[in-house]
Amino acid sequence: MTHDTIFFTMTAEAPKGGERIFKGSVFQLFEDGAGGASFHSVEIAGDTAVLRGEIVGDRRLVTENGLAEYLEDILASKEAIHLDIDVRFEAPDLRLQAAA
Repeated sequence: MTHDTIFFTMTAEAPKGGERIFKGSVFQLFEDGAGGASFHSVEIAGDTAVLRGEIVGDRRLVTENGLAEYLEDILASKEAIHLDIDVRFEAPDLRLQAAA
């Protein structure tokens, strides 16, 4: 099985009733990662955060929705963090251009 580093942008929103602890939850995720994913930058505006991250996986088997559901489940079950998550993959060639 081929494993690649999958770069993604994740938008996280506070669920209804979770606004009070939202910022702390996002910073915990940024510092500790989750489910094998690590995060490299974060921008928080109100009850929405945008994080850039990466995870190792088989790009042929991983979908944006599947990764979002996986991260939501891992955060809820292991960290007691509840977020509404949306994931968008970044094109690998764009990531390389940005790093140059």
